[in-house]
Amino acid sequence: MSRMTIRPSRPALLTFFILLLGATATPAQKVPAPEDVLGFKVGADYHLATYEQAVDYFRALEKASPRIKVFEMGSSEAGRTMIYALITSEENMGRLERYREIARRLALARDLSDDEARRLAAEGKAVVLIGTGMHANECAPAQGAIQLAHDLVVSEEADIRLIRQNTILLLFFPNPDGMTMLAEWYLPNVGTPYEVSPMPWLYNKYVGHDINRDSYMNNLKEVQNITRLVNREWFPVILYDHHQTAPFPARIWIPPAAEPTNPNLHPLFIRGKNLIGTAMGYAFDREGKPGAISRFAFDFIYPGYEDSFCDFFNVISIMTETAHYRYATPHFYTVDDFPEAYRDFTISAFYPSPWKGGWWRLKDGVDYANTGSKAVLHTAAVYREMFLYGRYQMGRDTIEKYRKEPPYAWIVPQEQWDPPVAARLLDNLAFSGIEVYKADEPFVCDGNAYPAGTWVIPMAQPFARFVQTLFEAQSYPDLTKYPTLWQGIVRPQNFPGAYLPPYDMAGWTLPYQMGVKTAAARTPLQVRLTRLEKVVPPTGSLEGAAGTYLISPKTNNSYIAVNRILKRGGQVLWAQDSFAAGGKEYPAGTLIVASANVTPNLMESLARELHLDIGTAPTPPAVKAYKLKTPRVALYRSYVPSMDEGWTRWLFEKYEFPFENVYDAEVRSGHLDKRFDVLVIPSSRTDAIVEGNKPGTLPPQYVGGITEAGVQNIRAFAEAGGTVVTLRDACLFALDKLRLPVSDALKEVRPPDRRSYGEDTTAQAARFACPGSILRIEFNTKHPVAYGMPPEAPGMFYGGTAFDLAPSFVKETPATIAKYPAGDLLMSGYLLGGSYLNGKAAALDVPVGKGRVVLLGFAVQNRAQPHGTFKLLFNSLYYGAAQ
Repeated sequence: MSRMTIRPSRPALLTFFILLLGATATPAQKVPAPEDVLGFKVGADYHLATYEQAVDYFRALEKASPRIKVFEMGSSEAGRTMIYALITSEENMGRLERYREIARRLALARDLSDDEARRLAAEGKAVVLIGTGMHANECAPAQGAIQLAHDLVVSEEADIRLIRQNTILLLFFPNPDGMTMLAEWYLPNVGTPYEVSPMPWLYNKYVGHDINRDSYMNNLKEVQNITRLVNREWFPVILYDHHQTAPFPARIWIPPAAEPTNPNLHPLFIRGKNLIGTAMGYAFDREGKPGAISRFAFDFIYPGYEDSFCDFFNVISIMTETAHYRYATPHFYTVDDFPEAYRDFTISAFYPSPWKGGWWRLKDGVDYANTGSKAVLHTAAVYREMFLYGRYQMGRDTIEKYRKEPPYAWIVPQEQWDPPVAARLLDNLAFSGIEVYKADEPFVCDGNAYPAGTWVIPMAQPFARFVQTLFEAQSYPDLTKYPTLWQGIVRPQNFPGAYLPPYDMAGWTLPYQMGVKTAAARTPLQVRLTRLEKVVPPTGSLEGAAGTYLISPKTNNSYIAVNRILKRGGQVLWAQDSFAAGGKEYPAGTLIVASANVTPNLMESLARELHLDIGTAPTPPAVKAYKLKTPRVALYRSYVPSMDEGWTRWLFEKYEFPFENVYDAEVRSGHLDKRFDVLVIPSSRTDAIVEGNKPGTLPPQYVGGITEAGVQNIRAFAEAGGTVVTLRDACLFALDKLRLPVSDALKEVRPPDRRSYGEDTTAQAARFACPGSILRIEFNTKHPVAYGMPPEAPGMFYGGTAFDLAPSFVKETPATIAKYPAGDLLMSGYLLGGSYLNGKAAALDVPVGKGRVVLLGFAVQNRAQPHGTFKLLFNSLYYGAAQ
């Protein structure tokens, strides 16, 4: 289970020499200070340590003190070895495996009586996981971790001794690649006009800020490593995730959070989180650090963040947002910089010590972050036994809850539209710590018969609330109906018609996103089950003798198969209509592979490895078909970084589509048709695409966008026969700039973005709002972009749009790929004004000269989560190269 490898601490010879002399030196006399290794003090103006320097210091501490050990936890996406430092007392170091076993047993809450759990809680230590710098541009916490490790190892203050005695700290850097990227960008710019310029790329190989939106999917290696550490190796009672975007002018945001609260949380979790938040606030004011604020700005209803993901595993998860300016450059604030509401320094229950301005340095951010960490650790130490037993209580109560009330289980048939995707969903749950089973025999539940082999998730397990949160349809509350929940005023007021958006998403139901059929058991199951450590799809097969191979368009893994066949010189046809062969019916979009160009061994290996059922026919079917070739794909990448570009890049690599990133200069130069068949423009604002970064804000090579010349080159690329694929916000760029006979159906009703907290955020009425929700969408399955889709399926609407066809004099009118049907569209989340979508196009194929623009107006690949609609993007690539 564990991947820990304990490295040598003190050299044995030095230990022997000290003992021989009867030395009484304290650790403080021999442990190096951070500046001894880094060459500068932590938090010094204009200095940032790289991840490598931080690891060097942790290694130096490990050699000098028995109170710290360094362990590896896996590789990052860029190949760096991720580590964590374990800090505790010398006595605890000798019993780590025992304390880890206690943490595991209490977390799982299995085979324990209350009395046994109390005994284990009395014996155990509070394991606390502190992550610093998941968002690498929020750099103070990661820098502060270096000083924090030193202080916890060296200090002999009573509070620190209590922390070492009663807790086991796991201290780590969630985004090592970003930490180094940031330092390597900033340090050469110090003293230049670009000292505080933003990085012109994401602070992570793929996704930048969205590294903290991946926790329930575990797509990224960094996230996988954290999940393994939390739910499979150490089972902490508290997780503290540091961030650094406090709502100005507050200096740090601490719990409790804003509403709404996720309805599946155990009340002990909510109380524990608020208890720790109160203790943190007390620590800041005790130490004379003003500006701690709570109870607004951030909600945690969405389970994709690291700290909200762990909530449902009964880990009391804490986030803070410390203030910062930019990097390690100091800045002076006056009251004139403050929003009007903060200029008179009025105190409140959740902002009792307003910050009044002045200098703010990296060192201030470091100090605030470390005060927060020490407050969390001290609270864990003081309430050690209560927190340990509380984790058991939450697990026990969850088991009992679902023994007595539905859903008693979630049932997932193996017969699915895309079986490997269903297995991917369940295997991710198993990796995350959920118990997933397979039925050993046929059974009946709620009048429905299921065969042996059906996947089952019994809900009488300690972390079942996580399953419920992912599988149920969300009904995001309209906060205007519950003013007593969120307004801290004597007489709550109603805001009729106001739109109060969530911080991030309102609906995320994972089976909907992934196109997986599930059923909630409303009555207890009576069936023998076998637990699965790893969930694999049904075995693929190659049916019949060689001749012509037929691959279903329904399965996402089919794209990997076709890309491999094309790479090896195989010939692939794409059926334009349905047909019959070998006694079976095949839909439009079926992939037809001539056996003359491939070996049976290749096809057998593809069926086996990718879990595909590949059919055969003695002769090629008599059906009209496109001839596929490997599409030459350009993925536009701006110096205004786009997380959507990063996720798209990750997906292309995952599904083995060859592609090249193209930047602004290449688009401005034109002649894209000489090199590419398809240009993919990920979601980005029109001004970011066309204008880019403004002159003077970054070094010259990173300023300016594609310009109007680039716009004309993209239009020329399409007119010459190329395919332009625009995703979400980039569709608005296409409408604004490419002269398409299409208009934005939501232009007059789309609500403003309400993400900022330092300017006027007056509540407004809205006619339409759909903040990250799942809607019903109909698909034209005869159109190549929709090949392999069902006639109706869920789609993720996340900052999306819809289209009206405008009057046009062109010969060919746009073809509708997908549309929003009549009636109620909402499946999960929140939708206001759904009538503005009814009957509108959700995706279009717009002819332009010899080519086309494909408008994918909803989030077909958002955060690499909606597997059910990936094929709309993938088909667009094939469509652009089909002959």
